[in-house]
Amino acid sequence: MSAAAPSVFRPKAEPLGPFKVGVGGFLVVGVAHLALAAAAAWGDPTPQQEATSAAMRTTRMTLLGLERSTLDVVNGMSSVMALFVISCALLALFAARHSPALVERRTAFAWTLFAASLAAMAISILFLPLPPIIVFTVTSCAFALSLRRAAP
Repeated sequence: MSAAAPSVFRPKAEPLGPFKVGVGGFLVVGVAHLALAAAAAWGDPTPQQEATSAAMRTTRMTLLGLERSTLDVVNGMSSVMALFVISCALLALFAARHSPALVERRTAFAWTLFAASLAAMAISILFLPLPPIIVFTVTSCAFALSLRRAAP
């Protein structure tokens, strides 16, 4: 009789789950940003907020021949960037759904999202309040875990 060591079967961890968490974090940040911007635009501003907005309305700049107020540029860029983050997250989900190998293997696709998440986390730490710092920390960890679970 031979003594055989008991084998423990562990299924390989799936990289798609953490990937979806990371992409979900991007969606949360983009949607929350648009919601907060809308609430601020439709809410009653404090006297300090009104004074700041008035100063930004009177300060004008010309970009590529178009004159805009600083307030218009800040609001416009903010909205466009939020929509861009949402669009990129949705595209990442669609791409992973239709071509899972993009996530199941360590591809430039997954590394790019991980790098973007790390950059967003660093910028958040420098300039933003706690909620985006937490979300981008979670997204960075999720993308890192997804890459770790992916095949080389």
